[in-house]
Amino acid sequence: MNPKLLFFPFLATLLLLCHPAHAECEPATCSNLTVRYPFWLGGPNLNQSSPSSASCGHPAFEVWCSPDGVASLRGSQILVLSIDYTNSSFVVAHKRVADGGDGVCRTDFNISSSLALSPFTVSSSNLAICFLYSCNGTEPPEIDGLVNATISNCSKPIYAYLGGSYDRDKPPAIKAGNCTYSYLPVLWPESPVNLTAGTNYCPQFKKGFVLEWQKNGFGDCDACNASGGQCRYNNDSAAAFACLCSDGELRGTICAGELLFQFPLLSKT
Repeated sequence: MNPKLLFFPFLATLLLLCHPAHAECEPATCSNLTVRYPFWLGGPNLNQSSPSSASCGHPAFEVWCSPDGVASLRGSQILVLSIDYTNSSFVVAHKRVADGGDGVCRTDFNISSSLALSPFTVSSSNLAICFLYSCNGTEPPEIDGLVNATISNCSKPIYAYLGGSYDRDKPPAIKAGNCTYSYLPVLWPESPVNLTAGTNYCPQFKKGFVLEWQKNGFGDCDACNASGGQCRYNNDSAAAFACLCSDGELRGTICAGELLFQFPLLSKT
């Protein structure tokens, strides 16, 4: 092989080192949480200096960080507790039941009605915990495993039942009688114990539940990073994912392969 041809990969690598991709979207932190693609640190008052055709991540993955270091999805009631980039999953908690010590009193809603799931799915690793309340002065139906979950802070009786895996579209089939019925996803020990009357389930709510996203749906960020680029969400492209390269150009996959073809071929002699 002509020694001059071996110079191409070396020169491309050298240029990547000397001219790194734009750094506007470097990984950020919110308290102990690391925020990077497809997540990005946003907020109503954040001045983004990225190119107009690119964003630091998918719009649905925007994380707001409060002054006291609490992360949430776009300033919503969904708090982001941790992110597992390897397994494309993250742990969240709903602020209504995670705050304070009386969350069990405030389980009178369904997570699915307050969470815009797309592009996320509720992991099957979560269990469904069901609640019966506002029974109109009657006792709830007799159901195996149903316990009185009322604590002193609650203004009305509330009953809990631990179902199987959480399914947004198929709530556990239990008889509600004259009671109002709600159900929420919750993390639980690998060998879940039976619910018992008088137990305070608020600490379990604070641990949150798992959401997942489809990793392949947001481009091969690892390959982009390995080529010296940075991952972006391209608002002007149907493919959405883009790799921002050291020359400021957005490319569909990686940078290195494109850069090699920018050099004129050297003579073979």
